[in-house]
Amino acid sequence: MNKWKVAFLTLLTLIILGFAALIILMLSGKEDMPKPEAINRTGSSVNISTTPKEFEDLANTLIQNSNDTKNIQLWLEVEKELILKSNVEVLGVTVPVTLAFEPKVDDKGNLELYQTNVKVGILDLPSRTALQLVRDSGGLPEWLTIQPSEKTAYIDLSSFNLPIDSVGTAHLRAKTFNLEKKEITLQIVIPKK
Repeated sequence: MNKWKVAFLTLLTLIILGFAALIILMLSGKEDMPKPEAINRTGSSVNISTTPKEFEDLANTLIQNSNDTKNIQLWLEVEKELILKSNVEVLGVTVPVTLAFEPKVDDKGNLELYQTNVKVGILDLPSRTALQLVRDSGGLPEWLTIQPSEKTAYIDLSSFNLPIDSVGTAHLRAKTFNLEKKEITLQIVIPKK
C-alpha cells in the first residue's frame, strides 16, 4: 500500500475519532443545574422604572464587578430579547456564543429566561447542546444557572449585593420585565438595621 494512502487514512481516522469524542463529550453533560433558592429579602423598598438600555448598563456593571465572572467573558444585551454573549474554549479555540432569551419575572422577583435563539460561532448546534457547552465551559457566576433539557436559564437577582454605604447592602428584585413595551421595573430592597 502506498505510504501517502496510509497517512491519509490514518489522518482521516483521527479526525473522525476526534469529532466522535467531541460529540460524546457534549452530549454526555451533567444534569441540569438546580435553580438557586431565592433569598427572601425584607426591608424598605423603592421601585425604579428603567429602560432596556439602562438595565443593560446596570447588568453589565454588576457582571463585571462580580467576583464570579473573573474566569469567563460574559456580557448582556437587551433588545427585543435578553441576549447573553460569551466566548468559550472548545479544543483550544475560542468560540463566540450568543444566547437569546425571552425573560419572565418569577414570583420571587428573579428572571426566568426561555431560550429563543442560539449561535455558536459558525457551528449549527442544537439548543440543548449549545446550552450544555456554555454550562460546562466553567466559570459561570453563581447567580446564573442553565437548564439545557428545559432550554432555560435563571438569573437570581436576589443574590446581588448593591453597596449603599460602608456597612450595608441593598438587594434587587424584578417587578416587571416587558421588552415589547420597553417597560422594566426593578425593586431595590434596603434592609432595616
